[in-house]
Amino acid sequence: MRSQSTAALKAARELPVMPLLDHIRQLIGRWNVTNLKNAVESFTDLGKKYDTMLMDNLEVSHQMKVTPSTSYLYSVLDKGKQRMVFLKDRTCSCRRFQLDELPCAHAWAVLKYKFIDHIEYCSVYYTRKYLLKTYEIPIYPVPDENTWKILAEVLNEKVLPPDVTKTIGRPRKGRCKPISER
Repeated sequence: MRSQSTAALKAARELPVMPLLDHIRQLIGRWNVTNLKNAVESFTDLGKKYDTMLMDNLEVSHQMKVTPSTSYLYSVLDKGKQRMVFLKDRTCSCRRFQLDELPCAHAWAVLKYKFIDHIEYCSVYYTRKYLLKTYEIPIYPVPDENTWKILAEVLNEKVLPPDVTKTIGRPRKGRCKPISER
């Protein structure tokens, strides 16, 4: 999402503040409508993105061997590496289960082994119902500036630019990325 929004705003960031904000509002409105349409047209229990992630994990899980330790703790052999899946806490030693809040490939192997439905191990926030709730809130357009009713005390308020010292040289167009993003 970050790279998508950065690319979408690249040309608009040169605009003055009000047109920039209007461009952002329109962009988010279009995304909202597109995402709502995709969620409405989806026939899966989860959103499209999360269902795809889940199916990718399912595909990888086919080559894994499951060994139960207790009724909730399982050892999963994945290409010579031993992974521990604890269904009760929804955790896996690979940490994908906790981070994504979706069954990782190791958890999938255990769920298939136990014949358990995977949906109860997915975050409710990935479900179609929650996706529809996310996009049901409309993005309202800003009314024409001539119709605004602004209080006198707000109009009389003097807004000054922040105190900043201008650096020497040409200003940067892009930001310096930290090592984690390179």
